[in-house]
Amino acid sequence: MALSNAEKQRRYRERQRLKKEARSARPSEDDLKPFLKTPFSEFLKERSSNTMFHENLHWVGVEVEGDLESDHPSFEMAAEWPEWAGVDPNSLNVATGMVGVFIDAAKELSTLINTYKLQEIDRAMSTASPADKVRLGYLRKQLTKRTSHFFPVIEAKED
Repeated sequence: MALSNAEKQRRYRERQRLKKEARSARPSEDDLKPFLKTPFSEFLKERSSNTMFHENLHWVGVEVEGDLESDHPSFEMAAEWPEWAGVDPNSLNVATGMVGVFIDAAKELSTLINTYKLQEIDRAMSTASPADKVRLGYLRKQLTKRTSHFFPVIEAKED
């Protein structure tokens, strides 16, 4: 037997209500806080001999001033960032902020490098021989592709 329009609407509304309840029942980042007993700074101290974070950055001339192995690392810029309003600048929060900043910096730097190489290829193609144009076209095609780098999730967010 076919459903009436009223029955279809009732079922649709019921499905929407259940979806809304399921969303509101999902835990958030705040629900995790009571379970984080050991400070992140202590966690890092225990693993400091096995991490290459500072050394890797040092090799490319990037020095990180904040000591993440301290409960409240010195983070002078926190007051100037609106995103940090009301956020405790503890070791975990500063490390989470660093991840975001490093990702943004890597995206910007890779865009600059890519744009430079594409411009140089375009410039070279204007005077290149036919054989070189084929090679440059292949290189240009490779540079127009996108790449993905996957990281572990560090923040639990609602959908």
